Amino acid sequence: MKTSFLAALIACAALTAAFPGGTKDKKGSGADFVLTIGLPVEGGLCEAPFYIAIEKGFYAAEGLRYQVFKMDSGTTMNHLTAGTIDVTNNLLATLIQPLANGLDVKIPLALHTGCVKVLVRPDSPIQSPRDLRGKKIGVPSLNASTRVIPARVLAGLGIKVDGPGAEVEWIVYPSAELPLALERGLVDAIGSGDPAASIIENEGKARVIINNAVDDGLRNEFCCVAPVRSQTLAEHPDAAAKFLRAIQKASKWVQENPDETARIITGKGYIAGDAAINAQVLKTYNYRASVSEARSALERNIQDLQRIGLVAADVDVNALVRDTFTAVPGVPDSLF
Repeated sequence: MKTSFLAALIACAALTAAFPGGTKDKKGSGADFVLTIGLPVEGGLCEAPFYIAIEKGFYAAEGLRYQVFKMDSGTTMNHLTAGTIDVTNNLLATLIQPLANGLDVKIPLALHTGCVKVLVRPDSPIQSPRDLRGKKIGVPSLNASTRVIPARVLAGLGIKVDGPGAEVEWIVYPSAELPLALERGLVDAIGSGDPAASIIENEGKARVIINNAVDDGLRNEFCCVAPVRSQTLAEHPDAAAKFLRAIQKASKWVQENPDETARIITGKGYIAGDAAINAQVLKTYNYRASVSEARSALERNIQDLQRIGLVAADVDVNALVRDTFTAVPGVPDSLF
């Protein structure tokens, strides 16, 4: 009951507006439509272009009427389904199972590479992903990218990651408790995203053994995407196109100005951490927001998750990609 009340309080009280003109509490229709952008209460480096689009006026330059809805990161699917939000940033891997189960969203844009790490204690005998066989891995949820991405890596090494006879044990902890679980030895490794992962790494409390920003086989794959509700795209394609173009411009700005980006988003309180460390991490990402890369990443993730048993064997990969990916008219493939 306490958790439900807190979630409701966050959902109801943390709605903030940031759009030119119009009213804050009505989404409107046609030219008066206000696009609702869902962003997590505890922001991460993945959302950098969304905040830069506000601070550098890219939304305004497109003439986009919008409002920002702050939400708990674990409630994204609920808000997309309910229509509380129209668009958001999301790790692609966490969307695959909901998409296979009927989540009605489109994926028109891939945002960037990088952002997921697996960490062990500094004195751990674990030196590589292969050493995780038979170990306990702490994750924030079984559908999180911080579980799915390492599962893909381990499965590629021949380690059974799910079902009867699984050779790793996934243990769920709240994100904030994962570093403590690792420190106390309750788990052998944890899956975490930036900036949290980089903070504990730079504090000397953990060592990275998987990093999808730099590791072979992962560093060129776009991990985050901008899902858009299918209904929003059908009824307000112009607003969706304005949003996507603004995000492409903001992503390019982040790519070309990582130090200034880190100063802005850290200084404004959008994300936690030290600006210098966040800038260092941003430089390992690739913010080349791309339409075609969305399709490629979607197909690869569905295939991999089906191969390791996290997506049902009877799911038609080609049909799911065809029904989910869309290229929005007026949005270029990439600005690079």
